[in-house]
Amino acid sequence: MTVKELYEKVVNGIIISDIELQRAIVYDADKQALVIDSIYTGIPLPAFYLWQREDGKLEVLDGKQRIEAIKKFKQGNLKYKDKTWKAYAYDSDLQQVVDNTDLTTIICSGTEEKKREIFNRINTLGVALSKFEVLNGLYHGNYIEGLNDYFAQDANVRKVLPNATVDRGDNKYHLLEYIYYVRNNRIFPKRSELHDYVQQHKDESFNEDFKKIKPYISFIRDVFGDGSKIGSGLKFKLSVEYLKDRAIWLQHKDDICKECNAFMKSEGYKLSSTKDKDIEAMILGIVGNLRVDPKRLFTADDKAELLSKLTPDEHGLYECDECHQHFSADELTVDHKDAWSTGGRTVLSNARLTCRACNSRKGNK
Repeated sequence: MTVKELYEKVVNGIIISDIELQRAIVYDADKQALVIDSIYTGIPLPAFYLWQREDGKLEVLDGKQRIEAIKKFKQGNLKYKDKTWKAYAYDSDLQQVVDNTDLTTIICSGTEEKKREIFNRINTLGVALSKFEVLNGLYHGNYIEGLNDYFAQDANVRKVLPNATVDRGDNKYHLLEYIYYVRNNRIFPKRSELHDYVQQHKDESFNEDFKKIKPYISFIRDVFGDGSKIGSGLKFKLSVEYLKDRAIWLQHKDDICKECNAFMKSEGYKLSSTKDKDIEAMILGIVGNLRVDPKRLFTADDKAELLSKLTPDEHGLYECDECHQHFSADELTVDHKDAWSTGGRTVLSNARLTCRACNSRKGNK
C-alpha cells in the first residue's frame, strides 16, 4: 500500500500500531526525519508486518516506529529539513512523492500463539550491524582493504587487541580510533568524526597509517605481553605518551605486569575514581624505581580515627587542612600529605583531612 493509504488506515483505526506487544516510541526526531528522507529519496524502508484480526482490522507487529514518524510528519508535529508537511504544499513535490510511495506490507493471520511467535522472530532473528560493519559498507575501498590485510597478516595487532568470540570488526574499529587519536592531537573521535576520516581516506592506501601505528602496537606487545589486565585503550594511550621511554619500560615489564595486575584486584582500585591515572602513576613509580603503596585509598575507619583526634568548633565543624575553612565531617575527605603517585604511603601518618574542593584541585599531584 502507499504511504497515503497506510496513513489513512492508521488515522481511521483500521491499522492499529499501539498493541500490547509493541514497545514505546524510541525513535528521536532525527531518526523520524530519516524515515521521511528515505521515503522522499527513494530508499526502501523495511517491510511492515501486519496481523489480520477477525474483525478486519490490522495490528502492527513490526513498523510502529516508522508509522509514528509518518503520522507525526503529516500531522505537523515533525519537521523535515526545517519544514512541516503543510509548508511543502507550495514549493515542492515532496507531498506527492511521499503520498504515492509504495510500502512493502506483509499481512499475517492465524492463532494467537502464531502471532506472538511471528513477533518474537521478527525481533530476535535480526542482528544489528557492528560499528565496523557500517563503516565497511559505507566506505569500502583501498583503505579498508588495506586495514583488513593488515589484520590478516600481522599477528601482533591481533594479540594486542582483545579478540571477540565472533569477529565482526570490533578490533578494527578500535584500531581506527587509535589511528585517529595519533593523527588528531591525542583526541579519541566521535563516531561521526571517524566516519569522516575513513570517508576522506576511502580510496587511499592504508600504508601511511600502518607505518604510523606500528611502533605503538610493538610497544604494547613487548611491554605488556599477554598477561597484563590493563585495558587496551589505556595501553594504547600509555604507548603514545611514553614511546620514547620504551627501553626502560621493557626492563621493568615483568614488574609492570605483576604489580598492576595485583593492584587492579584491590579494593582501592575498584573504589577509585581515577583508575587510569592510578595505573599510570604505579607504572611510572616502577620504571623510576619508586614503588607506590599497593593500598590506594584511605578507609572509612581511617577517616573516623583522624576525626577522633580533632576537636570540632562550636558548630560541630572541622577545619580543612588546605584552605582552613570549616566543614561537616561528611564534607571532608582523607587526603595524602605526600602524594600516593610519588610514593606517599596510605597510612595515618601520611593522612590529612581536606574538603572535597581542595582534594579535587590537588588531584594526583
